[in-house]
Amino acid sequence: MSASLSRLALAALLLAPPACASTSGVLVAHNGEHRLLVRDEPSGVSVVLTSGVWVGDPDDLASQWTVLHVLVANLGDEPLLLAPGDLELTDERGFHYDLLDVGGAFRRSEDPDAPETYDRLRRRDYDPGGPVEFEPVVPPGDVAAQALPWGVLEPGTQMRGFVYFEAVEPNANAATLVWHLLRPDHSRVVDLRFDLRVARERDKG
Repeated sequence: MSASLSRLALAALLLAPPACASTSGVLVAHNGEHRLLVRDEPSGVSVVLTSGVWVGDPDDLASQWTVLHVLVANLGDEPLLLAPGDLELTDERGFHYDLLDVGGAFRRSEDPDAPETYDRLRRRDYDPGGPVEFEPVVPPGDVAAQALPWGVLEPGTQMRGFVYFEAVEPNANAATLVWHLLRPDHSRVVDLRFDLRVARERDKG
């Protein structure tokens, strides 16, 4: 099977309704909060990660994928690369979960009167970063429109959107998300670490 066909087959599998009602739960901070802030003072980068806030089509997306909203603020002096190959999600057993890259980029707006600093683009010619592996998929509904786009984040600007991973295994208790932030030339800036646990239905009562 060709690479493009295998990717489409995987996308169809990932987007199929789950076989049973049980899910892996939602990733939260260890104190149970759905919002977690990680800041690196030397580089001036801050990332706010929020779980359990997906609203869109399909409305049951969070039962099929691990869905996290992120806001990245670059308050430093250097541009940062936002790329799908730089995010690494593993559980406490060392199992790796692929980032599901739905496509989308951003670039600085050429319109001086535009209210936003950047234009969002539906394209896949962005720098993939690396070396973490990720899986390109064809998304349904609002998934691509609400995704975090990839590109170069200039100093004094921010970007936000959802990132999507394979669903965390039901028997996992904790997971770690590491964002290996790089400069556009792929030199290392900082590894931001988010220590998470799995909140299941019994934790919500």
